[in-house]
Amino acid sequence: MFTTHRGHATELARAALRDGCDLVVAVGGDGTFNEVVNGMVARDGKAVNPDVGLGLIPLGTGSDFARTVNIPSDEDAAVQRLTRAAKDVPLDLGRITFHQAGKPAVRFFVNVSGMGFDAEVIARLEDSGKRGGGTIPYYRALLGAIFRFRNFDVKITIDGRIVRGNINPIVVCNGKYFGGGMKIGPNAILNDGKFHVMLGRDFTALELLLATPRLYTGSILKHQKVTEYVAKTITVESPTPIPTEADGELIGECEGPTTFEIIPAALKLRL
Repeated sequence: MFTTHRGHATELARAALRDGCDLVVAVGGDGTFNEVVNGMVARDGKAVNPDVGLGLIPLGTGSDFARTVNIPSDEDAAVQRLTRAAKDVPLDLGRITFHQAGKPAVRFFVNVSGMGFDAEVIARLEDSGKRGGGTIPYYRALLGAIFRFRNFDVKITIDGRIVRGNINPIVVCNGKYFGGGMKIGPNAILNDGKFHVMLGRDFTALELLLATPRLYTGSILKHQKVTEYVAKTITVESPTPIPTEADGELIGECEGPTTFEIIPAALKLRL
């Protein structure tokens, strides 16, 4: 089945569950996979049918989740691996609760969710109409977001510990990669029941630009302005809305407290 509009993969996943499928496979990039995941869980984050497996054949430009779990980028190899696999592994789920236009909302993710800089890059890509258009549009959006970079005055509660400051980005990692190969969460594990949270504090635009190569080598956590936390629940409070993304899909500007919660072993990933 092919998708025709945003959110369609979520609808198709729900229909597959109603039809009694025992395996739901997403064929596409991180955005398609995220939509399928959101169709397989209820609002509380519990699987609609915990016996149903989840598979992925990566076709998108980013495929960062596939990179984390070593699914081949070659379509035929990915299909062969999936059809020959007899192993389901537990997959943790991230739940985001937030407000938009004064209304409460919930979104789920399995790889990485970010507030601030990375969401601004995605917003620029979408505004240019070049989403999925390759490397050059992405780097244009990246540079545009860097040169308009600003920090956010935030209060962040990390498993009860309070962190305050001028912070951007705020990256909540269940997986290791985002942004088409940037190793933002080198220590993250998909089924350990914990997030790895990366905070950038008091960056200038120039400092962020110079730090960008570290994202590809996995050494960003060694930067003096970056701090990593390990937590199960994170709440971000800001007097101004902060752009937010989940698995590379733009959620938009989140208002008021935004909370990230880990739901251990919520899904079964077929590998």
